[in-house]
Amino acid sequence: MTETTLSDTVWIVGSGAREHAIALALARSPQRPALLCYGSARNPGIQSLCRAYAVGSLTDAAAIAAFAAAHAPTLAVLGPEAPLAAGVADALLPLHIPVVGPTQSLARIESSKSFARGLLARHNIPGNPFFQRFTSLEGVAGLLARYPGRHVIKDDGLAGGKGVKVCGDHLHSIEDSLAFCRELVAAGHPFVVEEKLEGEEFSLMSFCDGATLRHMPAVQDHKRAFAGDLGPNTGGMGTYSDADHKLPFLTLQDIAAAQSINRQVAAALAVDCGAPYRGILYGGFMATADGVRLIEYNARFGDPECLNLLALLETDFVAVCRAVATGTLDALPVHFAHRASVCKYVVPEGYPEAPRIGDAVVLPSELPQNVTLYLGAVDLAPAERGGRLIATGSRTAAVVATAATIAEAEALCERTVAQIPGPFFHRADIGTAALLARRVEHMRSLRATQPLRVGVLGSTRGTALQGVLDAIAAGNLHVEVVTVLSDRPAAPILDRARQHGIPALFLDPAGLKRPAYDALVTEALHQAGAQLVLMIGYMRIVSPSFVDAWRGRLLNVHPSLLPAFGGLMDKSVHQAVLDAGVPETGCTIHQVTEDVDAGPIVLQKRCPVLPDDTADTLKERVQALEQAAFVEVLQDAERLLL
Repeated sequence: MTETTLSDTVWIVGSGAREHAIALALARSPQRPALLCYGSARNPGIQSLCRAYAVGSLTDAAAIAAFAAAHAPTLAVLGPEAPLAAGVADALLPLHIPVVGPTQSLARIESSKSFARGLLARHNIPGNPFFQRFTSLEGVAGLLARYPGRHVIKDDGLAGGKGVKVCGDHLHSIEDSLAFCRELVAAGHPFVVEEKLEGEEFSLMSFCDGATLRHMPAVQDHKRAFAGDLGPNTGGMGTYSDADHKLPFLTLQDIAAAQSINRQVAAALAVDCGAPYRGILYGGFMATADGVRLIEYNARFGDPECLNLLALLETDFVAVCRAVATGTLDALPVHFAHRASVCKYVVPEGYPEAPRIGDAVVLPSELPQNVTLYLGAVDLAPAERGGRLIATGSRTAAVVATAATIAEAEALCERTVAQIPGPFFHRADIGTAALLARRVEHMRSLRATQPLRVGVLGSTRGTALQGVLDAIAAGNLHVEVVTVLSDRPAAPILDRARQHGIPALFLDPAGLKRPAYDALVTEALHQAGAQLVLMIGYMRIVSPSFVDAWRGRLLNVHPSLLPAFGGLMDKSVHQAVLDAGVPETGCTIHQVTEDVDAGPIVLQKRCPVLPDDTADTLKERVQALEQAAFVEVLQDAERLLL
């Protein structure tokens, strides 16, 4: 351990449970940093870890900078959104303090809903629903009438989670919607009207140093106060994540799409703001029948999402923060444990609308293994009142449990939360099997109404594609071919696609190594909204990174009965069959893996080898089988989506 490492002083701005989780994660570092905190209140959990603690306004950039100048931290981590929007990161830059948290201009990705929507629109980044910004009531009634029962109204700025109202949840008529708009206009607040999305929400956060992103596991938050997603919106009653870093109702393609949007947004921010985004890029997404859509962006860790994520983080958090703040994240792999996690918040009775204040908070004397407790809105009573921990009105404490499965983590979390007595409540349904089953069934029913979106890679004629197109035209296949991509400008498969009105694109591989070229292909597939990729006469070996991005969703057709004659292509396969004197041949559809022609077999179709066959006649008969095989595989669309 170096002299510099031992003297690290890390400064946390903020004093909620999120910042308690940040402090604990920093304190676990083998670098043993000294910790400082500047909060809006005194959090006993954070204070016990810090050598200095000050209380003040989190939007007073000058006071915060003065604290920094007095204590000379070597690294700063900004927790909540308010100091980011107020320009605290900007105030620290002249002091040469590396900061995890974007500048005021970059933080507009959260502080201005219209800026975030406009950024996606200007840079052709997928995920935007329809939206329009207003500063008055002019034109509002007409737009609401275009989306009756299907709109969301959002305060354009920061509103502490209270600036969003949704049709069906908060707005039950056009008059309700107009009344909320009038309220915003009267307060001088610009607002955005958006098309309402239907699906399941999830959060996907990325560590970002402006150029490199390290993605975190997906998490689902629960905003409503009561079980069954009932009651008023809150700051978040709890969260869960799964051991595979996915969620039970998401597909691998959903995860890949959200990660891709985060990457594109980071790049777009650098262009529009002229500076690298260095901090936590938090996308709030909705998985819908039409793919992943953006709900909103946040410019910091989510609370409670980060309580789950930091409990799972295996990489030294001090090293991660320093890499983010100094633009060196490309040199640091970031790992999270492959375990499930469940977080449940304990909150005062009456929360969020009329919470009790001042009740004693009695925590378990001992926590079970794999359980962490984070303090939120609490304080220590004066000595004359016994110095007890008391609730101050917002989310009081959060319990996070990790285990091999969500069910095990939920049971462990629930047992621990039940040990906290008093006039408090929590959502007992978060992470339960019944709640997860509802989420999964909801997405299954939504996806069942939409065609499976298929992208195709090809270098030749793509004869097998014709069978798919014919089956779609005949109404026998609930599939949409959304794009055909080729590495050859004159590949006949491109003309075949264009004749059927399918977007077709040549992507030039000249001068690019396999991973770089495959990254272009992945972006084009994501832009088209592809959920599944078919390789039909694609004459390139794909990179391991491409396989990983589409694992389980990448199918290839091979003109033999694999594993026999693997590694051969086109007519050389059929000639090898004839030379071997085998009595039958056929085709194989298989998942693509890092090993050529060796992935799991999905389907095989067979035909006899006739005495007078040539390589040409055999190729013709096998191609007919390939067409039928792809149709048969695609008819099982629901299984392919899981």
